[in-house]
Amino acid sequence: MKTNINNLESINKANPFKVPENYFAQFNKEIMDRLPEKEAPVTKTVPMWDRVKPWVYMAAMFVGLFFTIQLLTKNRADDSKVNASSQHTLINQVPVDKYWSTVQMTEEEFYKYLEEQLAEDGYYDYMYQEMKLNQNM
Repeated sequence: MKTNINNLESINKANPFKVPENYFAQFNKEIMDRLPEKEAPVTKTVPMWDRVKPWVYMAAMFVGLFFTIQLLTKNRADDSKVNASSQHTLINQVPVDKYWSTVQMTEEEFYKYLEEQLAEDGYYDYMYQEMKLNQNM
């Protein structure tokens, strides 16, 4: 598309828009004068009970929780006293020779026993696989 250069030169380069004098100095005042008057909001008084109610409910919850825990632990404490006293009488009835094992084992026998248990349960394979995984990392 061709434009005629003569037409572009003939266009006036002055700003066609004009702002009245002191327009921005009076701008805020004029806007505020045009707005309708607002009524001040009426503050509502909150009764004391509405302010205290959440705290009272929380205190009641903690008191209920306290008594529930006391009730549950008291029953268990009573059961443990009964169980402890019955166990004590059972222990006193069993002769010491039958209650405690008199088997004596050397340290070497103990390690051999542990080794046999590890072999039976397959822990050697498990440990070997874990060791290989750690070495590959």
